Amino acid sequence: MCDTFVALSNSTKDGSIIFAKNSDREPDEPHIGVYIERKIHHEKTVKCTYIAIEQVPETFACLLFKPSWIWGAEMGVNEHGVVIGNEAVFTNKISKETSLIGMDYLRLALERSKNATEAVNVIIELLERYGQGGKCGYTKNLRYDNSYLIADFKEAYVLETAGKDWALKRVVDVYSISNSLTIRDDYDNSSLKQKLDFKSNFENKIFSKIAAGDFRRKKTLDELIKLKGNIDLETMIRISRIHTSSRNIINGSHKSICMHSWSLISSETTGSFVVKLLNGNIKVLATLSPRPCSSIYKPLNFKNNLLFKENEVESATSYWKKRKKLVSKLSKNSLLKKKFEIQRDELEKEILKMNWTHETISKIWKNEEELVDNFLNV
Repeated sequence: MCDTFVALSNSTKDGSIIFAKNSDREPDEPHIGVYIERKIHHEKTVKCTYIAIEQVPETFACLLFKPSWIWGAEMGVNEHGVVIGNEAVFTNKISKETSLIGMDYLRLALERSKNATEAVNVIIELLERYGQGGKCGYTKNLRYDNSYLIADFKEAYVLETAGKDWALKRVVDVYSISNSLTIRDDYDNSSLKQKLDFKSNFENKIFSKIAAGDFRRKKTLDELIKLKGNIDLETMIRISRIHTSSRNIINGSHKSICMHSWSLISSETTGSFVVKLLNGNIKVLATLSPRPCSSIYKPLNFKNNLLFKENEVESATSYWKKRKKLVSKLSKNSLLKKKFEIQRDELEKEILKMNWTHETISKIWKNEEELVDNFLNV
């Protein structure tokens, strides 16, 4: 389960485009951040999660946020300011075959695109050739189709898929996607030979209802519409931390944006990020930690990147597991969590006001590490 949302320049305080995503996965599945360098390729193929496809001559640098065991990513941004988040959607065309999975498509689009339109075209072209399919669950045999929210410095698109079919819609102000289809017959382009309601014709209504995608999508979209014209980074972080009720914090629920696992609820927000695009500058805030309500959004950009390299999966996983340990500790002690939240909020206020230099970014990361250590040692 996941939630992805965007506000275009006509809806933000400063004319920026701001994009956010919570990645909801199995609670013990490490969700890591890795830096992929720009590369020139001489090899003819690239091995994705399950299959190899043709490689391109050059791929672009990316900041990827991903399950540790998967080649692709749940969300990310490239050096050109193309940012993408994907959502599991449950359709009547889910394949039992193994091919590219949605997270592979996301990474392939980021590595091969200089703008949102190019990213859309990369996904569509490969989707029509390879289809989609394969186990996407960490321990569970979970299979699904995918929807994507794709943005750059100028615009954003929603691309929703069912098997090899797809529908595309241009975002005009704010938009949100979750674990259900959103496009009906209002698409701008599609693979369909006749005009159809994409959601009604392709959605598996039972699985989509269990996933509560429509419920969460309405929640995030209502928040964006309500604040249209005044949306900033703080807004997107606040939305990412929404619990629909205090009961959902304790018992877990598919209806919370900041999802907690418990008992029958096997999904949890394992990572979250927010990206701001303005005047050629790319600013990223990422938790690299589960449960946004118990995490700190740390600053990143391409000039001052502190993420692990792709071959440092073990170190990236250890980093996430350390914060997972803190989150678990805070969940059992409400007083300690309140103390943590006070110090976290102070640090994030500093982050939102600071100049993003190497010195200030490094200082924040050091302060966050100290804060995590202090609370783990209490």
